[in-house]
Amino acid sequence: MCGRYLFFDQNNARIRSLLALLERQLGDEPLSELSLGEVFPSQRTPVCLLSEQGEELVPAAMRWGFTHPTQKRLVINARSETAPRSRMFGESLRQRRCVICASGYYEWEKPSRKKILFTLPDQAMLCMAGFYRLEADGPHFVIMTRPALPELSAIHDRMPVVLNEEGALRYCQGEDRLHCASRLQVRPADRI
Repeated sequence: MCGRYLFFDQNNARIRSLLALLERQLGDEPLSELSLGEVFPSQRTPVCLLSEQGEELVPAAMRWGFTHPTQKRLVINARSETAPRSRMFGESLRQRRCVICASGYYEWEKPSRKKILFTLPDQAMLCMAGFYRLEADGPHFVIMTRPALPELSAIHDRMPVVLNEEGALRYCQGEDRLHCASRLQVRPADRI
């Protein structure tokens, strides 16, 4: 699940405001150094963290995927059911939560392999639960997944943990009860 997502589709006003804030924070580093469209594993892209005051989410740049400790591959997703007990994920989930903001995420329909974009209705910002850790080249994040909603399971059996905006803040503040968005819109990816 979630091997790619669309950070910004040029229409989402909330993401546009996050980008403006991030650009001010980055200083000398240009936004062009980040992946701002379709995001692939290993790319550096914006995510949101809890502010120092703990009252709002603020953008930061991170790389997608934890380096696997024994294999030459990235781990990009973590199952919400097992992450709290995992040696690889547990501490990061407890101490370094983040939210991956996006216009939508992609899956591939079987057997046609047609690319499908999942979004929230009304161009709302899609917030995926995640967490991060510090690696040698800076912070890296993963996206938490859950079993797919019944209406989406024919396309893929897993989906990201999609939070509503209020739930995203509460998740980063450490609340374990996830306030998930209840509806996703499905459309062919070539129609964005």
